Amino acid sequence: MSELKIGDKVKFLNASGGGVVAKLIDSRTVSILIEDGFEIPTMVSEVIKIETNIPAARFFNEDYQVELKSDPGEATETFDDRMISLPAHHRKGRKSEDIFLAFVPHDQKWLITGAVDIMIINNTSYDVLYNIFGRTHLGHYDGIDYGSMLPDTLVLLDTVNREQLTRWTEGCIQFLFHKQQSGNVLPPFNSEFRIEGKRFFKEGNYREHPLIQGKGIVARILSLSSYLGEPSTEKDPSKKQDEKSAEEVPAIMNHVTSTGEAVVDLHIHELIDDPSNMEQSEILDFQIRYFLKCLDSARMRHFKRITFIHGVGNGVLRDQILQRLSATEGVEYFDAPMVQYGVGALEVRLLYNR
Repeated sequence: MSELKIGDKVKFLNASGGGVVAKLIDSRTVSILIEDGFEIPTMVSEVIKIETNIPAARFFNEDYQVELKSDPGEATETFDDRMISLPAHHRKGRKSEDIFLAFVPHDQKWLITGAVDIMIINNTSYDVLYNIFGRTHLGHYDGIDYGSMLPDTLVLLDTVNREQLTRWTEGCIQFLFHKQQSGNVLPPFNSEFRIEGKRFFKEGNYREHPLIQGKGIVARILSLSSYLGEPSTEKDPSKKQDEKSAEEVPAIMNHVTSTGEAVVDLHIHELIDDPSNMEQSEILDFQIRYFLKCLDSARMRHFKRITFIHGVGNGVLRDQILQRLSATEGVEYFDAPMVQYGVGALEVRLLYNR
């Protein structure tokens, strides 16, 4: 399809009707003015230009009764003009209501270099007001974006280079919810979030996701069912089965490197697929419990050596591990080889297994 420009007539591929291109939002999104007078943010891939100068054009040409405003200042918009509707087929088949923060390489050919599109995705049936703060290296908060979203939409918050990503990977996010008619009023949502910077430099972390129509790193910020404490009966049986299976396999056996030896990476993203909705205290508690579980199962199975990778961070996880090791009999521990693990790992030897 040739490049779209303002004034081009287009038809929707996944819905009836069409309109006229009123605005070029970015390289992948345009705003379509339809006959009702509304502008609809639409992905370029979801429309087809009506070419009037090609053979057989008369079979596809339609006359849309719309009038483009010459002065952009005359347009009035209630919601963010960076908003894009989610695919209709996804909205119909939705099984859960969630809000995501997505990091999508602007050029899908270059996943770990180049610019990144940052998006917030409202996969719920509510109008949402959002407020996003970034956390600075001094521990302060900078307001970086705020706005509103219709149900089943995403907003392109910004396009940044890799050096600017840190502004968006740690902070606080807030939501307010509105619906014309509802059986209850949802409480405001407020939560810290943090996404490990190293995830952006490994191609395997960029995965296909139906809501972004490409590869990216998508973090769930909020699950409405979890937030409201609603039980999910469909998932309970499988969850119990997963827990039972996990108990049958000793934790340490997932980290074996050679006979009697193991390396356990305690970074939370190595232990949980999507920890974006966890508080920092919950993450630390999970890491400590997993450390103890691996240590206990290694002792029971006569392992000789375990290397625990705790990372650098603020040192809290390392201090907690050292406290527990100091109270454990039959072990000795020291910093793991720096050449192999850097400065963020401890080697634990089980003396009675020699």
